[in-house]
Amino acid sequence: MEYNLLQKLKYASPLTAQEKHIVDFILNDPEVVFHSTAHELAQQTYTSASTIVRLCKKLGTKGYPDFQLKLALEYQQQPSSPLQTPDHTITEQGNVLAAIDSVPYLYHQALDETHRMLSAPVLVRIANWVKESARIDIYGSDMNYYLAQQACAKWNELGIAAVAHNGPNMHYLNTMNTSQFILSFVISHTGENSSMIEVAKVLNRKQRNVIAVTGNNHSTLSRHCDETLLTYGYNEQLRLSKMSSMISVLYLFDMLYMASISDNY
Repeated sequence: MEYNLLQKLKYASPLTAQEKHIVDFILNDPEVVFHSTAHELAQQTYTSASTIVRLCKKLGTKGYPDFQLKLALEYQQQPSSPLQTPDHTITEQGNVLAAIDSVPYLYHQALDETHRMLSAPVLVRIANWVKESARIDIYGSDMNYYLAQQACAKWNELGIAAVAHNGPNMHYLNTMNTSQFILSFVISHTGENSSMIEVAKVLNRKQRNVIAVTGNNHSTLSRHCDETLLTYGYNEQLRLSKMSSMISVLYLFDMLYMASISDNY
């Protein structure tokens, strides 16, 4: 079940003071949207119809009518618990009870969206490359490096050599054994991390198989890679975007890991 619009209502940022007031008003009583025009909702929130429409577009809809329709469809499938719980401000203040509900929701959303964007033929092709490889290299900086380490640890347990790299090691890249089939993954949520792009360029020049793990299929990184695995969650307007991206990356690597298990046992 998808709750894209509901998630954006709860976690959208940055918002103006008027937009935050409108969001809180809707979360407190979502059915008001179904019975109000943009002008009527503006009157009830002491704002303007143009502010309402601007907020709707900021949330990814085409305008107020589209916002009404999408919210109605999602709200219809909601469980009986109130839409405003957990409230985004409560969650951010560290309320544990709110986190009990919101964290599984975010995990579920990230998994669903990653699955939706997944290309099965691409995943099968990459899984075959994993089987054929003498070693797997995974490149990532900051948080992505720790995700790379987790993926490598799982493959190493199966006896598949895998190494995580925290940024480009130019000496290694320039002297790597050309007789071995080394498969490389490069993680960058934006696809515009300059150090990760440099890694992909060097590997591409050496005619290595390189996979971009990124949230942008049209990024510079993707253009220098053989295949792209799309991640979900990289959106600077969503406060918890990094959490969604992390879950998405782990899910992609775990699918390849599961394929490796079936081949090794």
